[in-house]
Amino acid sequence: MNRIKYTFALIYLLCVISYSSFSQAPHTTLYVNGRTLYTPCGDEVLLRGVNKMIIYTDDVALRKQTFVEIRKTGANCTRIVWLANPTDQVDATPAGLDRNIQDCIDNGMIPMVELHDATGEWAMLQQMADYWVSPEVVNVVKKHEKYMLLNIGNEIGNETVTNEQFKAGYITAVTKIRTAGIHCPIVIDAAEWGKNLDLLIATGKDITAADPDHNLIFSVHMYWAVSEGADEAFIASKLTAAYDANIPLIVGEFTYKFNMDKVCEYVCNYQTIIKDCQNLGFGWLAWEWGPGNGYFDKSCDIMDMTTDSYFNTLKAGWQSDVAIDNQYSIRNTSITPKYILLKGFCDSVASDVDFINLSSNWEIFPNPVADGTNISITSEYEIKAKIQIFNSLGNNLGTVYDGILSSGTNNIHLTGISELSSGIYFCRLSVHSINSLKQFTVIR
Repeated sequence: MNRIKYTFALIYLLCVISYSSFSQAPHTTLYVNGRTLYTPCGDEVLLRGVNKMIIYTDDVALRKQTFVEIRKTGANCTRIVWLANPTDQVDATPAGLDRNIQDCIDNGMIPMVELHDATGEWAMLQQMADYWVSPEVVNVVKKHEKYMLLNIGNEIGNETVTNEQFKAGYITAVTKIRTAGIHCPIVIDAAEWGKNLDLLIATGKDITAADPDHNLIFSVHMYWAVSEGADEAFIASKLTAAYDANIPLIVGEFTYKFNMDKVCEYVCNYQTIIKDCQNLGFGWLAWEWGPGNGYFDKSCDIMDMTTDSYFNTLKAGWQSDVAIDNQYSIRNTSITPKYILLKGFCDSVASDVDFINLSSNWEIFPNPVADGTNISITSEYEIKAKIQIFNSLGNNLGTVYDGILSSGTNNIHLTGISELSSGIYFCRLSVHSINSLKQFTVIR
């Protein structure tokens, strides 16, 4: 009897919940090849989403809910506005950053975090890099870097920044961040408050060559006014030039009406931007989910996509056009990579965290059983699973199921139970690196 207990205890320890090493793809973060962003599984990623001034949302619960609401558009990315030097902002610590990144990931979106302190201020570039390499922040980034994009700073530098200054400054900043052990894609905004695409085209390859990981994305903010010549032909020519230069480009911000001083009266041809980005394969993120853009001038609340961060207050006009209605909208063009949905795994494989509570997601019925029995398994994803039967001595009596479970509820009828004699048996459900054991009784 002691031998039986020992044998079964050993099997239980080995099989109930086992964490085994999982074969990883060569890349452990999102990565850039040519002009294209990829997951470690090799799937292309075309960013579609919005910006959100999350650091200026004082209600922490609303922050969390905001990612739920943004995801309702189908967005696969949110650019998260953050501060290296917060003043009176709520929960603006590295721990708060950790929570916001996790909330974005939990809602199936890639988090792109940017620091807003240095907008237009070239002299502050290295201060922004210093924030990213501070030990507490490095720990947060390393925790999430398999999913995230690190945007060093928002629109650093005005129109006086030269190509050589830009190149030298960002080579220094990127080297500093890589030396700290951070390997996720780094996003670099253009100078001239994000607008100077020509500068990115001129310097992008040299900055990338200096990056040990060659894992950079360049971001232009298209506050280009129709009244200043930014018509369809102008936009097409600029984006085509970036395409021909083979630089990994995204449009990190754009809107319909924007300000160059206080009043938001300058019109941007957003329809052409989203159309050309789709045709050329460039990602984009609209500015901004809202509310808050009318802080300095009421006319600028036209940049708010919602009135209170909830999807059901999405405004009619450019806002719903970009998010839902246009054929090139987020909803109509966004694809969420399986790698993000499956928490960092490839090919319909779910991670350990998804199945830690596997024992509560399946049941055997009826139990006790005389002839046939059934297993009900609920899964969020399409996954490969195996079901095996063991006797009380721990002997494997065979595999009764080895196949793909669909997302939702799966009902599996187990045959061969009629061949078992009366007694106690154990059914083991294996989902990749997680195993869960349940006991059932056969009565004759």
